[in-house]
This record gives sequence, C-alpha cells and structure tokens, in this order.
Amino acid sequence: MPPLSTSPTRTLDALKRAGLLGTAAQVAVLDYLQRTEHGHFSAEEIHRRIAAGGERMNLSTTYRVLSQLVEAGFVANVPLGKHHSLYELDSGKAHDHLVCVVCGRVEEFSDPKINRRRIAIAKKFGLRIVGKTLALHGVCADCAARAHPPRPRAK
Repeated sequence: MPPLSTSPTRTLDALKRAGLLGTAAQVAVLDYLQRTEHGHFSAEEIHRRIAAGGERMNLSTTYRVLSQLVEAGFVANVPLGKHHSLYELDSGKAHDHLVCVVCGRVEEFSDPKINRRRIAIAKKFGLRIVGKTLALHGVCADCAARAHPPRPRAK
C-alpha cells in the first residue's frame, strides 16, 4: 500500500505516485477513510458522510473512486454477499472478518494458523495470491441474546 498521511496535500501526492489523477473525489474518499476510526463502511455510507460534510459527489462516482482506490492498494473491499461490500482503509496487515447477518456488525480477527493454511493451499495449487477475503457470517452474541433472552429462574 502506498504511504498515507492525514494531510490533503500528502494524500494527493500519494494518489499521484500510485498512478491516479488525484481528483477531488479520490482525495475526499481517501481523506474520509483516513480520518475515521478504523471501520468498515458501505459505499452508500461513505457517500452520505462525505456529502454531509459539503462535498458534492454522485453515488456512482463514489463507487468508481472506491474501485480505483482498491485497485491502487489504498482501500480493501470486504465482500459480504452477492451485491454488498464494505470498504476499509487497507492496513496491509492480514486479517479476516466476522459478520453478523442480523445487525451487520463486522469484527476483525487474525489467526496465524488460518494464514499459514491459506498460503499452503495456494502453494499446493500453484496459485500466486493477489488478494484474499475470508468473512465468516453468523449471528453475534448480542443479537442471539436478543432473539433468545435468558428465561427467569423459577423460585
């Protein structure tokens, strides 16, 4: 991943070094992701929050810019299903995701055994890994507790 900074000028320089034009939309999206606490955001959420800050940009532009930033290595795409993805600043550190199918919460985890196994499988099949995603989908403990609250004990 190209080096990043929270300075808009340095962000623009990093985009240009990565072969991008450094458009206002690219700077806005990357700047937003850099300024937020680490998180996972839908394209719609990124668009809405940037627009709330006064930046004028079409949703289709947001999707196009996210695709460009993924291709350049600034942003990672976390696919969640057939037509749904979340985006996060690409830290360059291998990690995977736990996704609650009820509330949509996403938690990151990293497991050295899974990482080693992934590499071994790729080697076995002669695959040069250029990207990877592992998202385990389920119901988080909070949602499970709301769906099946503990029963009061009889006295």
